[in-house]
Amino acid sequence: MLSRTTSLPLPLGMGKHSRLQRHALAVLGWIAAATVLTLLIWGLFSGSSGQTSHPSVQWGEQRFRMLPNATDPGSDWQTVTLPDTWAARQIASKGIARYESHFQLKEAPHRTASTVWAVRIDRLSFQHRIWLNGHLIHSDLPGEEPTGRPMSYMARFSPDLLQTGDNRLDIEVRYGSLGGLSQPVIGPADDLVMGYTVQALLSQQLPLMINVVAAAFATFLIVIWLRRRSEVAMGALGLLCVVVSVRNCTYYIVHGPTLPATLSAWLYFTAQTTATVLLGWFAMAIADKRHAMLTRFLWVVQIGYPLAAGLAAQQGYLAEVRAVLYPGLLLLMLPSLALLLQLHKRFSRWSAIGMVLGIAVSLVAGFHDYLRLVGSISVVHSYWLPLASPITLASYGLVLMHRFVEATNQAEELNVQLEAKVEERTQELSAANAAKGHFLAAASHDLRQPVAAVGLLSGLLRDRLQGSPLQDMTLRLCDSVQAMEGLLNGLLDLSRLEAGAIKPHLQAVDLRAMLERIQSHEQAAAQAKGLTLKVHAPHAFAHSDPVLLEQMVRNLVGNALRYTRQGGVLVGVRRRGSDWLIQVWDTGTGIAPQDQQRIFQDFVQLDNPERNRAKGLGLGLAIVQRAAKLLHIDVSLSSRVGHGSCFSIRVPATAATMATSSFASSTSAASARPLEDHHIIVLDDDDTLRHALRERLREWGAFVSVAASLEDLEEVLQRVMSVDLLLTDHRLRDGDGLQAISLARQHHANLPAVVITGDTGAEPLRQLQHSDVPVLHKPFQSEELLQALLQSLPPVT
Repeated sequence: MLSRTTSLPLPLGMGKHSRLQRHALAVLGWIAAATVLTLLIWGLFSGSSGQTSHPSVQWGEQRFRMLPNATDPGSDWQTVTLPDTWAARQIASKGIARYESHFQLKEAPHRTASTVWAVRIDRLSFQHRIWLNGHLIHSDLPGEEPTGRPMSYMARFSPDLLQTGDNRLDIEVRYGSLGGLSQPVIGPADDLVMGYTVQALLSQQLPLMINVVAAAFATFLIVIWLRRRSEVAMGALGLLCVVVSVRNCTYYIVHGPTLPATLSAWLYFTAQTTATVLLGWFAMAIADKRHAMLTRFLWVVQIGYPLAAGLAAQQGYLAEVRAVLYPGLLLLMLPSLALLLQLHKRFSRWSAIGMVLGIAVSLVAGFHDYLRLVGSISVVHSYWLPLASPITLASYGLVLMHRFVEATNQAEELNVQLEAKVEERTQELSAANAAKGHFLAAASHDLRQPVAAVGLLSGLLRDRLQGSPLQDMTLRLCDSVQAMEGLLNGLLDLSRLEAGAIKPHLQAVDLRAMLERIQSHEQAAAQAKGLTLKVHAPHAFAHSDPVLLEQMVRNLVGNALRYTRQGGVLVGVRRRGSDWLIQVWDTGTGIAPQDQQRIFQDFVQLDNPERNRAKGLGLGLAIVQRAAKLLHIDVSLSSRVGHGSCFSIRVPATAATMATSSFASSTSAASARPLEDHHIIVLDDDDTLRHALRERLREWGAFVSVAASLEDLEEVLQRVMSVDLLLTDHRLRDGDGLQAISLARQHHANLPAVVITGDTGAEPLRQLQHSDVPVLHKPFQSEELLQALLQSLPPVT
């Protein structure tokens, strides 16, 4: 049974992990935490490069003054010590200021054609201008409004601008936040470039790259969540990581689309709020806890905080409102941390510790950055969160991905097991179907022998008892035999179609003539039930197999008459593009939608629980479907319960030509002794059927010789001088019908032959199909036997 192995992997946080998986999660958690700690330790020292100015440069007095602007009247010159942090001196972190730094150059620099000097400043607003001894050496002022943030810069200049003795370096800065300036470093560019490159890489480029990679990884998590909505934790983490990474990236992208300072500040605060809310949703999802109160509170914060900040921005109080609301965001992280502390119930202990440690480090980083924002930490220090948050979130993502991969592997293993079960069941069904086919073939063959004999003998009895008091009883006997023959012929048709023993012979088919023949054949059955049978067909020709197509339409018409109680049946042909549409309409009971596919199955009859043979055998529509598949044409059904049905066959049209009639008789059998003066040898190993065939042929005037085996046939052929036809069964005790024909033609070249068979197996049917010998399938009516013989016999001279 599959009950212990087919349960699919549960969403994240809803199952137990294997020992190997727990160790893997622990390793991932500790690696993430160790990485974050390493980067944070680096952050303590990244602000001070340790590099000093050229030995000939000696710094002197350094002064500072705020320049007047629309909201600030400015200030007088003040002596400061670099590095300078505005917030630490109780100065607003936003505004325009100017620094004036004096330095002594003990000796003139060595000048060559390639000598270039530079000034390096590790914390300088990206909106700035730099003068050396009154000469502008660098200017970068994107936008007019102060929106700058501290970055690392190095400005090159010619040593000709320097002078021995006193020199002055003027720097104008425009800050949107975090105002301040680090100590400039002056010296040859070649001496400063390495330190500047490392500083820029660590403080700007590396955080930017880490956040870009984290955003890409988060997008991958979101795509997985969109395809598998049960992975709620993965989706929440992906959205959280995208918001955090995009927010961090905007800090380091200087030259890009410029937004108004107020709108930019509001968007930044909204991103912080969204990240905090997503952290709460992620914590509930990964811990598999649903707290209604926390959920409502998260929605209130997500909607209320940005709305309050937006209203404050319109009134010019955004900074004050942010200062009030920001601690609330830090407090909101505490429930998330509490939920994550419970992960040891879902994950291994060390994995949970590692994951919680990552969140704790992010909280510490957030507190550090808040202190830097309010000026409690020097401006020379870098932000920690842009490094800590993406790595922490990515570590969680790796844990989730590992869990997802484990679940996928488990699903693949279950799929393999399921496929094995399906293959096993398929083989069992194939074996059962093959056994059914063998049984039907064997049973059909064994039944056909006596039924064929009974049919011939009942026909003889009917002819000889015409006008007798026993005639009515004889007719009833013939009707019963005909019903048995119909059942066996239906089984034969199915067997031949399934075995691929029928190859369609495509040619032009006269649809009007075909429908008129069907109407003539089925008219008596319609009149017996008080129904009308009408045919409306233009002079149309279809490209199809005449025998198979007529059999399909004949089955549909017979089926419609059988299930129609009043009204009638209409058969018509209409044009559909390059095809003809043959339709059979009836006013029967209709077919419910849930049964419209089932009726094409073998032996299915909807309104015949008593299996009344007058309502058919349930094989007609199955034969129609298999024949349509063989001819590559479409059969459709439209039906309404209580209103009737319409079966449609769509066949390709062709130009008018000489069409072949599949059921036309080439010779009239009106003569009472149609086989007179013909010598026919009958070869059959069944005594009863052989006797019945002999009596039936003698009744038609033929001279008959009989044989029960190939050995008997050899004796008969040696004894007789003239033979007109060999009528042989296909399955013989010492050979088959094709061997008998070959033996007979050794004595009488080109001797006509007709094979009768009750075989329904695939291989015997294929052999007979490729023999080009007329084949008559048991059971058959006397008229069919006579027609086959007359078509094969040479004319009497």
